Amino acid sequence: MERTRAPFAALREALHAAEERTRLPVARLLLLVLLLSVPLWPMVDSRWLRILVLVGIFVVLGLGLNIVVGYAGLLDLGFVAFFATGAYTYAILASPASPALQADLNWWLAIPVVLALGAAVGVMLGLFVLPLRGDYLAIVTLGFGEIIRILLLNVRGLTNGAQGLFNIPRPELGGWVLRSLDQWYWLLVLSAFLIATAVGRMRASRMGRAWEAIREDEDVAAGMGVNTVKYKLMAFAMGASIGSFGGLVFAGFFQFVNPSSFTLAVSINVLSIVVIGGMGSTPGVLFGALILIGLPEVMQFSETERLLSVINPAVPFADTTDWGRQVASARFIVFGVLLVAVMALRPEGLFPARRPQARLPERHESTA
Repeated sequence: MERTRAPFAALREALHAAEERTRLPVARLLLLVLLLSVPLWPMVDSRWLRILVLVGIFVVLGLGLNIVVGYAGLLDLGFVAFFATGAYTYAILASPASPALQADLNWWLAIPVVLALGAAVGVMLGLFVLPLRGDYLAIVTLGFGEIIRILLLNVRGLTNGAQGLFNIPRPELGGWVLRSLDQWYWLLVLSAFLIATAVGRMRASRMGRAWEAIREDEDVAAGMGVNTVKYKLMAFAMGASIGSFGGLVFAGFFQFVNPSSFTLAVSINVLSIVVIGGMGSTPGVLFGALILIGLPEVMQFSETERLLSVINPAVPFADTTDWGRQVASARFIVFGVLLVAVMALRPEGLFPARRPQARLPERHESTA
């Protein structure tokens, strides 16, 4: 009897595994369609789209930092350096105000250039911080981000100093120029979806398992034969290239860059998104960006002010503009409170990453 049950049990397990493999891509496809349809909703106007574009840029940055911090466990406080690398690379090569080069490079052709240069900068940083861990790594990477910002400020012959670079061309393809907010939103949604898919494949590969081993205990990983130098450099390179792509999108959207846009606050924002959302979790990056980047902007809407005044009449909101400015100035207080609350209540983040689990086949005892 047991011998006849064994094939049916194996078939049932195989069907269950196939169902699990097909369910996830279908859910991702439905989520992609839902996100792409957001500009078509009647209540979404230009204000909402501008906020969503800003959120999308930080989602891309969060996906890049998630490789370094969430997967490999390398505390990087200088991620803004890669963001600035991508933005200034495109600005120098494409802006007519560039004092050094006026190559008039197309935005689409700049993508491989920016990705390669960002990866090179990431490897360069990784080579210097290979022996460092924990707090020492955080301090050195923080200093690297500030060095890049000060360098952009002082190399006037290349970056135009504090005045920055302006009139940066928008993406153009065959005479069609990316101008409207809904087009930028669609570009960011598709880009984030492709990056998240690629990052998910990396995590499921041997490289992703090596990153997680390094994150849990680097010494044990090295003792088990993991080439920690190689995989740490790969984490820095891939995270930096994604961060540079975020800078490329930033420069093309705002058409202006200057050193004041690449301060330590950007690194803190992105790190807060990863930590609060859930380290190693792609949905955590999305919801973390919505909460920490989108919510403070939405709270400055006059509609939100009127809604809060109806919900809580005891709190007067006489001046919407002043109230919005107070909310924006208290953003770091909100970050601090959320970080403390998450570390105390949910150390793994609001949307923790799901660890892959191996299921061992059941042994069926044969009876004579």
